[in-house]
Amino acid sequence: MILTEEQKKGQDVFFRIITEAWENNDFKESLIANPEKTLETFFGRSLPTGKKIMVVDQSNPEYIYINIPVRPNIKDVELDEEKLDTVNGGISKGSVITDYESLYDSLRRMHK
Repeated sequence: MILTEEQKKGQDVFFRIITEAWENNDFKESLIANPEKTLETFFGRSLPTGKKIMVVDQSNPEYIYINIPVRPNIKDVELDEEKLDTVNGGISKGSVITDYESLYDSLRRMHK
């Protein structure tokens, strides 16, 4: 998958958070206990309103972790030509069309 510039910015923010958690145990503990306050302090700005953040420590190498994102409401999804072609071509599995760009929204807003 080729990422847009906005997705790349979101990944950069995400990777900064992970790197800090790996290198700074106090930050990691604070991030788990109070993610909103910790990230506001880390980035020096308020987080987008209306969103909560859940941080789960997934650093135990004995486990494989699976994160299940929010299932999009298909009625609210607007499809561009590329997505329409994908659906019409039969690539979509079942009735769910995942718009991966929306998964980066919170991180994108923090990075701006």
